[in-house]
Amino acid sequence: MRKDMKRANGFTLIELLVVIAIIALLLSIMIPALGRAKEYSYKVVCSNNIRSQAQGVRIYAEQNDGAVPLNEGGNWLQDLTFWCTNQITQCAGVDYKSFYCPANRFKNSDDGRFWQFSWVGDSDYQPPVPGTVTGPLPLRDESRLSEARQRQEFRVMSYNYLFDRLNYTTNPPTSRYPDRLLNGMRAVWIRKLTTLTNSSATLMIVDNVISQSSGTSASGYVQAPPGGCNFTEVAGGLYSSYGLYDRANHLARQSEPASSRKDVAGANTVFADGHVEWKRRQELRTQIQFGQYFWW
Repeated sequence: MRKDMKRANGFTLIELLVVIAIIALLLSIMIPALGRAKEYSYKVVCSNNIRSQAQGVRIYAEQNDGAVPLNEGGNWLQDLTFWCTNQITQCAGVDYKSFYCPANRFKNSDDGRFWQFSWVGDSDYQPPVPGTVTGPLPLRDESRLSEARQRQEFRVMSYNYLFDRLNYTTNPPTSRYPDRLLNGMRAVWIRKLTTLTNSSATLMIVDNVISQSSGTSASGYVQAPPGGCNFTEVAGGLYSSYGLYDRANHLARQSEPASSRKDVAGANTVFADGHVEWKRRQELRTQIQFGQYFWW
């Protein structure tokens, strides 16, 4: 009787293997689903970020004769001056974390190398020697900066801003951006919302999709050149200052054609009227080049 009870209270080897196989099967189903759910949540938070920023821009424009808060410092589309971000946050009621896409874990809003890029390397701060900084830099107190200084210093964001950037050495000021996109179409760089002929079709803010090499042919529609476009190792100011490659938001699970590097899944875009759209990878095109290539 004791022998029969012992057998009844235990598991055979086959039973244990069956249980383990069932658990492994469930995990193989659940883990990809959890990954997709996480990616979807990033996409939603990202769309809320740029929607809030667009709302802040629109409120600012209502108070300033239709003008958007134009940049004066920086060069690339993801560069925004301290003054510009301050105007947007005050009008939108958001904090600085809203300027960073959660899908891009590389860029951290609490790291001075990004949020205070030009200032943490300024001569009044004992700038770090390139190549000697191996980790995040603490944020500095900006409260005593003059407006002139706020308009000069700039941040490196994880979104691209299609506001015009003016050259004030000319009279009247002229745009520092090209008047044509790579496909030959006229570029629309926003200065005033009130002068736009079609706000619902005019892009204002887009996910930072940037590549080291071009995906554009003469027709503007070749998306996978030999060797890929390289969305993950983009050399710019971050690289020269800290040895950090820039990279695109919303990297896909799959690699680029003809490359082992990650492709992009798509990009959130917000238009001048405030509505947000998700653009799939197949819809994205290289639009302008500043050494590197910007997509939307």
